[in-house]
Amino acid sequence: MKPRAARSLARTDGRRRRAAPTAVEPHLQILHTVAEKVSRTLDVGDVLRTAVEALTRVTGHEIASLHLLSEDGKTLHLRGERGMSPGLRLVNETLPVGAGLIGRVAATGRTVQIETNYVDPDLLPAARDAVQREQIRGFVCVPIHSRGRILGTLSLGRKTLDRFEATEVALLEATADQIGLALDNARLYSETRRQLEELQRAQTQLIHAEKLSAVGKLASGVAHEINNPLTTILGQTHLMLADPQAPEPVRERLKIVTDEAARAARIVQNLLLFARQYPPERRPCTLSDQARRVLELKSYQLQQDNVKVVTEFAPSPWVLGDENQLQQVILNLVQNAHQAMARRAGARVLTVRCWPDGARVRLEVRDTGPGIPIEVMPRIFDPFFTTKGPGEGSGLGLSVSYGIVTELGGRLWAENRPEGGASFLLELPVGEDKR
Repeated sequence: MKPRAARSLARTDGRRRRAAPTAVEPHLQILHTVAEKVSRTLDVGDVLRTAVEALTRVTGHEIASLHLLSEDGKTLHLRGERGMSPGLRLVNETLPVGAGLIGRVAATGRTVQIETNYVDPDLLPAARDAVQREQIRGFVCVPIHSRGRILGTLSLGRKTLDRFEATEVALLEATADQIGLALDNARLYSETRRQLEELQRAQTQLIHAEKLSAVGKLASGVAHEINNPLTTILGQTHLMLADPQAPEPVRERLKIVTDEAARAARIVQNLLLFARQYPPERRPCTLSDQARRVLELKSYQLQQDNVKVVTEFAPSPWVLGDENQLQQVILNLVQNAHQAMARRAGARVLTVRCWPDGARVRLEVRDTGPGIPIEVMPRIFDPFFTTKGPGEGSGLGLSVSYGIVTELGGRLWAENRPEGGASFLLELPVGEDKR
C-alpha cells in the first residue's frame, strides 16, 4: 500500500534519527490486528473504540484520539481516545474545522506531523497549556476518509523526542483508511436496518389501514341502522307537538327530545358522508361547511376532554374540491390539535377560523398545546413520521392531508404561535363560482 506524502511542519533541531529503520513486518502485523478488530463489528461506536485501543496497544504510543466530522461539516467531535488526561480530553471534545492542527487536517485532507507540539504556532490557544503541561512533543494527525469524503481525523502523540518514522506515519494512514471503510460499512448497515424498520412500519400501517377501512364500513352500516329509528322518533315527536291539546310541560320535554334527536341525526349524516367510498370529484363547496361537519363529528370527544371550541367563519367564496377529502383533511388537523392538548394540563381551546384572502380562502386550526419542536417541524408532513405513542397515530394523517391540498392547488403548513400552541393553515384557490 503506497502511503500518502506526510507533511512536516517542524524543523529538525540536530537530533539524530534512529539508526535502524523500523522493520516492515511488525507494522504489517499491526495493520492486520487493527483491520481485524474494526471489521468484527458493524456498530459505529464499537468500530471507533476498538480501533483506537488496538492502535495504541500494538504500537505502544502514549496518546491517541479519533475525531469525527459533524453532519454540517463545521466541527469535529471526539469519539475515541486513549491515554488522554481529563484536561486534554476536555480541550479536544469539540474542535473547529479549519483551525488548529487537527482542524486543518480535516479541512485539507493532508497529514500533519510535528516534533515540538506545544511551540507550534498553529496550535489552538485553548490546547497549548494542556499540551505543554502534558509534555506532548511528537504529534502526527492523518485524515480518515472513504469514497472521496473526509469523515474525521486520527492522531497519535508521544512524550519522547523521537521523530515519527515514515513507516509509522504510513501505518497510521493505512489504519485511518481501514477505519474509514469500517465506518462506511457500519453506516451502510445502520441505514439498511433503518430502511427495513421503516418498511416494517409501513407494512404494519397498511394492515392497520385495512382494519380502519373495515371498521369504517361497519360504522357506515350501523349509522344506516341508527338513522331509521331516529327518523321515526323525529316524526312522532313532531306529530305530538302538532297536537294543540298537549300540555305545555309535555311540549317542552318533546322539544328537548326533538332537538337531541335532530342533533344525533346530523352526526349520523356526517358520519355517512365521511365514511362514503367513491372516486374523488371536485365540486363547488365551502371550507366552513366542511369544518362544521367535522366539529359536529368530534363534538362529543372534545367535550369529554374539556376542550372549548371557538369558531370564526367569515363569509367566503366557494372552492373547488372533494367534500369527503376536505373533511378528511380538516378532521386530521382537528384530531392532531385535540391530541396535542389532551397530553397537557391547563386551558384547552380549539380555534377554527375561515376567511377569504384575495384569490384564496384560508382555514386555520389553532390549539393551546405544547407546540411543535423545532427539530420536528421540517419532517411534520413526512409519511410515517409521528411523535405520538403507539396506537395514537400512524404518521400518515398529515402526509395524506398535504397531498390532498397540494393536488387541489393549495398549501398546507404549520406554525408555532408566539403565545404558545401550534397553528395549521390550509389555503385553497377560489373556485370559478362564488356565492
